[in-house]
Amino acid sequence: MVKLLSVLSTSEMDGFGAYLKAFHGGEGAPVSLYEYLRPFHPAFPAKELEKGRIEKKLGLPHTNGHKRVSNEASKLYAWLLDFLAWEKFRSEENKFEYFRMLLQSLREKKQEQAFFSVAQKASDWLDEAPASACKPLQYMQLGHSKYYYTPTKKWETRQEGIEEVATQLHHFCYTANLKYVCELRSRARALQEEESIAEKYRLKDLAHSEQHLVLARLYSLCEKMLEHDTDENYQNFYDAFLSNEGLLDKEDEHVLLTYLINAIARRLPRDQEQWGRPAFMLYQHGLDKGVLITDGYLSDITFHNIIQLASGVQELQWAEWFVEAYADFLVAEGRDSTLKLARARIAFEQGDFSKPLELLRELEFKDYSFTLQAKVLQARCFYELGERELLDAFMKSFDLSLLRNKVVNKKGALNAYRNFLKVLKKLADGHSRRKIEAALEKYDHLVCKSWLKCKLQSLPE
Repeated sequence: MVKLLSVLSTSEMDGFGAYLKAFHGGEGAPVSLYEYLRPFHPAFPAKELEKGRIEKKLGLPHTNGHKRVSNEASKLYAWLLDFLAWEKFRSEENKFEYFRMLLQSLREKKQEQAFFSVAQKASDWLDEAPASACKPLQYMQLGHSKYYYTPTKKWETRQEGIEEVATQLHHFCYTANLKYVCELRSRARALQEEESIAEKYRLKDLAHSEQHLVLARLYSLCEKMLEHDTDENYQNFYDAFLSNEGLLDKEDEHVLLTYLINAIARRLPRDQEQWGRPAFMLYQHGLDKGVLITDGYLSDITFHNIIQLASGVQELQWAEWFVEAYADFLVAEGRDSTLKLARARIAFEQGDFSKPLELLRELEFKDYSFTLQAKVLQARCFYELGERELLDAFMKSFDLSLLRNKVVNKKGALNAYRNFLKVLKKLADGHSRRKIEAALEKYDHLVCKSWLKCKLQSLPE
């Protein structure tokens, strides 16, 4: 209970006090325990938490093992959980559920005037709320509730017909199906499935009158891009998303942005120069909108991707700012390694090839993919520093670890790193430009291709 109290904000702590007075004002001991603890928030001294001390302060009878204090604390803890759930329930993201439960209660109490007044407020709120996959369903639930409310002579109101309820349910099913098909196509692409099961769920027989709806149109364009990933389909989806993103709720905006980021990531190996800047701007857009932050955290994968893109387009000053500004959004476990790898990338792009080796020495990552990225960066540093013996030994050790790998299952991913080592060795051995160009063209899977091409340009014809 004390650990949970300590992470509450001051306003939440005060709100909990008001909640106790409103709902549990007559239940003395647990409320008194809260009032005793309140002045110590957020740091509760161990001395003040001794059960014997609390027993005396609250005037509780002495019990074996201070059991009475434990019981009162248990009650207070249960009320604290109820309060947090209630606060979450009343939040903007759950506001429709608040309206729905309130309408249900008013209907049970046969309070017609209050019922329809709240129903109007709920309808007005829905009209102003951002588009989401659930919005048509919420309209349908509201219409359904109003349609089946039997008005008395005392209170009459114009009711929407059941046709409107059915239409909204149809909109919900259509959009939800599109969303599901996008997920299936994305999964099929990620797992390299030849035949996607998404074909079974396509709504080929439905009318397309709903295409004007924001979400239906966006998910339809997304599904088209996932089925045929052409640059034209990507651009159509991208343009539609940017012109409508202000109308979306956070969840759908995050989902659609993720599809865009994944699509542009597939294009980066093909042409870093063309797609690097647009990819970087997509991530910036996600940061500005806050949709890349989930439950208060930024994933370490997203963090690395942003640094890699910012470094690639030489936004190094911005990258340094980003590392400092978003460091606290990383989970504590592995944060130090993530930050060091990010700073090592930036230092490399700034031309400091010794600093990354210092930062990455004996560094451990919770994700093996980051270990591979760190090793590639180390190899590049040895090459840039002209440390031929160290480079040869490092490449040999790195290649051996790839052969013994039991973590990465995709053969293509492993080959991309092994092929990098093969091309780098040709560069270090002084092979002709023509032979290295041939090697670059030969390998379908290859990491750091743009850097290798850059090194190739410095060689004589």
